[in-house]
Amino acid sequence: MFHVKQFCFIKNIVVEKLLIITGATSGIGLACIKEFITIPDINILAIGRDFTKFNLDDARIYPRGCDVTDFIKLQLLLNDYFANYLVVGLVNAAGVVGIGELDLSTHQSNQDMLNVNIAGLTNCIEIVLPQMRKQQLGTIINLSSLADRYPRPNNAVYAATKAYVKSLSDSLRMQNAPYNIRVVNVAPALVETPMVVDGLGIKDGLIKVADFAKIIKFIFEQPQELCIRDIVVAPTNYIG
Repeated sequence: MFHVKQFCFIKNIVVEKLLIITGATSGIGLACIKEFITIPDINILAIGRDFTKFNLDDARIYPRGCDVTDFIKLQLLLNDYFANYLVVGLVNAAGVVGIGELDLSTHQSNQDMLNVNIAGLTNCIEIVLPQMRKQQLGTIINLSSLADRYPRPNNAVYAATKAYVKSLSDSLRMQNAPYNIRVVNVAPALVETPMVVDGLGIKDGLIKVADFAKIIKFIFEQPQELCIRDIVVAPTNYIG
C-alpha cells in the first residue's frame, strides 16, 4: 500500500509520481538515487547497464538494465511506465569521458563519448518529452560539465559533447516552457566520481558526489513555476 503523498491527481485519476535517473549504477546517478529516494512521494526508475553491484533495496526504486544508446530497448522500457505514472522528472546522468588529442589512437573513446553523451542523452529526452508535454508537467535535468563553455585542448571531444548538452538544454527550455516543462543544464567541475578519479586520475580537490546530488535535488524541488536554467558548480579553490 502506497503512502497517500505518493499520488498525484490528474483529471480525477490517481497517478503515482515517477522520476527517471540514468547512469544509475555509479557516480552522480547513484548518488542522485540515494538523495531523491528521501522524497516520500517519488518512485525512481533507475536505468543503468550493470546492476550486479547495485545494493539499494527500496520498494520505490526500480532498477532496470538498459543501455541508453539502444533507442528501441529504451523506448520499450519507458513506455511500460508511461500509462501508470506521472513522469515528474528525468535526470540525465549517464556519461563517459576520455582524454587525449583527437587522433586514431583515441577513436573508440571518441565514439563512446559521442554515443553516450550525445546520442544516449538525446534518446532519453526524445522518448520522455512527449509524455511530459501530454502531462503539461515535468523537469529535465541534464548533467553537463564546466567543459561545456570553455575549451579543453586535451579533451576536445568530451568538451564538444558537453557543449551539445548545454545548447540542447537551452533550446529545449525555450521550446517547452509553454508546456510547463523545465529544462536545466547543470555544469559541474571535478566531482568525486569513478569517471574523474579512475578515468582522469584526479584524486584531490573534488566535490563530494553526495553534496553534488543534494544540489540536483534542490533544483528539482523548487516550485514548478521556477526554473534554475543553467548552473555551474565547482570547488571553491578551482580556477579552471
